Amino acid sequence: MKRLVIMIVAMLAMVSSASAISLSRARSEALYLTDKMAYELNLSDDQYNAAYEINLDYIMSVSSDDDIFGQYWTHRNREMSYVLSASQYREFLAKEYFYRPISWISDRLVYIIHNRYPQNRYYRSAPSVYNTYDGGNRSYKHSAYQGRTFNDNKNVEPRQQMSQQPSMKRGEAIRQSKTNNQENRQNNSQKEPSQTRNQPSQQQQQGPGNAHR
Repeated sequence: MKRLVIMIVAMLAMVSSASAISLSRARSEALYLTDKMAYELNLSDDQYNAAYEINLDYIMSVSSDDDIFGQYWTHRNREMSYVLSASQYREFLAKEYFYRPISWISDRLVYIIHNRYPQNRYYRSAPSVYNTYDGGNRSYKHSAYQGRTFNDNKNVEPRQQMSQQPSMKRGEAIRQSKTNNQENRQNNSQKEPSQTRNQPSQQQQQGPGNAHR
């Protein structure tokens, strides 16, 4: 009897792990969805990063049709309301492929944004957190985004129409993100020494008459 229980538990664990999406696949789907949100909703870089994290959390939490519109979906939309401006959030709610991005069709999960855009095409480079964020904000006891400022331009509005087709492939979008991150790190490292060089030494501040007192 005990052996039978152990076998059943093991089988359930196998089914559960098989239905869970891998981190690599989740990142790919979150990037594809968030890239289109960034274009249509006119997201800033900070909003783009946060929206990607929120979408990744949601996608990693969904493994069956019961999860699609459950607590994970509710939590995701609430988090988006903290990140987007009022006009952006209204547009987000009005677009089904953003508001309800996952459907259950023929016993499998379907990401409906793929039906609207050409496969493997992106508008922007991947967000700077693409290779580092792994879903750590999936806590439903608090919000990682409430109270933060994501957009300095309060007049930003969603795009009224899609006049441009995405042109980059996924690999190019990811490579461009890495290049941007490297350039930002180099710029930051170059600023620090220059600031140090411009600061007078303690001896210079004291003056020649005070140096040996």
